[in-house]
Amino acid sequence: MAEEKTGPGPGPSVDLAAEDEWEVVNDDGFVYKRRKRKNDAPPPPSPISTGNTTANDEQYLRQRRLLKKAALLNLKAKYAQEIREWESLSQMSQSRSTSAITSTKDPVPSSSSLPRTQTQNARKCILMELLKQAEAQEDFIQDVTSICGAVELICEAHEQDLKQPVLDLPVWGSPTTLVHNLCPSDSDDNA
Repeated sequence: MAEEKTGPGPGPSVDLAAEDEWEVVNDDGFVYKRRKRKNDAPPPPSPISTGNTTANDEQYLRQRRLLKKAALLNLKAKYAQEIREWESLSQMSQSRSTSAITSTKDPVPSSSSLPRTQTQNARKCILMELLKQAEAQEDFIQDVTSICGAVELICEAHEQDLKQPVLDLPVWGSPTTLVHNLCPSDSDDNA
């Protein structure tokens, strides 16, 4: 670096390069530029670790672990209860399905142990039972269809009742009567 004298005559020599150095400072979002300072300040003090702070840190970590453990145990108990409920529901549904299957099955002897006429009679009985079930289902479907038709008729009648006042408005009439109704006549102005 070159040292230059400032001003005429004898005087202190000043380092111009050092004077022209600037630094950018960000002070909580306020950014500005200032001349660099000489680093005469002592370094910031390093954090002093004492036995008390490490004991506090260990106590904090121990409490935090206990809280996490308690939360996890609580969550585990909650899920275990939910699993028990699902298992009981599953067992109930399985028992109902097995009881429904056993109740619908008629004990039919095997065809190998019965003579041919008895197996044909058993098959006819099963077919007759299935036919009765299909007829019952058909009757049920017809009943539901007739109920749906009745509800549809009621809805259409209600819709007509709602539409009728709107359709009776004079707006839907001829345009000339609409214009006469909207514009005052000359006889009304004289009155």
